[in-house]
Amino acid sequence: MLSAQETRQLDRLTIHGASNASPAASTNLRRAAAAGHGLDFHDFRHYQPGDDPRRIDWTIAARHRQLVVRQFRAEGHIRVHVLVDISRSMTLGRPAKMACAMKLASALSYIAAHHGDAVGVATFDRRLTSHVPAATGRPHLFRVLETLEEAVEGGESDIDRVLQSYGGIAAGPGLAVVLSDFLQPGLTLDGARYLLYRGLTPALVQIVSDDELEPGFREDEDTIELIDVERRAASPLLVGRTAVAAYQRRMTMLTAELRQFCATRGLPWMQTVSSSGFEQMLDACVRAGLLATAA
Repeated sequence: MLSAQETRQLDRLTIHGASNASPAASTNLRRAAAAGHGLDFHDFRHYQPGDDPRRIDWTIAARHRQLVVRQFRAEGHIRVHVLVDISRSMTLGRPAKMACAMKLASALSYIAAHHGDAVGVATFDRRLTSHVPAATGRPHLFRVLETLEEAVEGGESDIDRVLQSYGGIAAGPGLAVVLSDFLQPGLTLDGARYLLYRGLTPALVQIVSDDELEPGFREDEDTIELIDVERRAASPLLVGRTAVAAYQRRMTMLTAELRQFCATRGLPWMQTVSSSGFEQMLDACVRAGLLATAA
């Protein structure tokens, strides 16, 4: 799901998730550890010039004739929960919104694991369809990526219900990144509020398609056929330009509601189009405060 070139791009980034947050939210998300204290062993990596020689594992060096250093994870690591919407509406777009969500979920999971943060993943439609609890380590990352690769299209979505369910099995502190189009009738964002109540910091990532932003009319037509992909029994609806304009206003209002919800609470928020390139998505994450350049 991630190429070697893409992982090299990810190596320079770290999970941030609180650039626009209030001081209280920032403290809740990541507790800084005092230098030299509260460090747990995390993994090995090959020695690089400039590494502290005291971290070289001489036992491995003697056995395998390779210099490796021990990596440690501070108490201030983030627990990252990545929740991916796989409902039918996410199959729209070129490429599909779901493919975009999986790519971004894989990138966030890789970045978290690369820096020793605990990461977990869940997929959902109207319920949680898969769940890998947050943990650390390379084998765990492989399990997370495998879960994302095996995800298949679901049914109707119920985002509020799912986020409330997730808050019942996971608590903070931590960052909960929700990747969805948020196209659910009657969306209240009570699920995101419940995550906050449970001590988690929600980051809302709205993924839309080009057609959803700009439904295309040909020059010789005044109507367009709309299909409710999440309710396949529903009949197609033939609508004119006035109805499409009203739909676009509702999309704009939804985006504004998501942005306002996050802005008033100091939470990361971003919108990305499924046709965006990989670098564009990463840049958007940095601008939103979801990611930052690693020191």
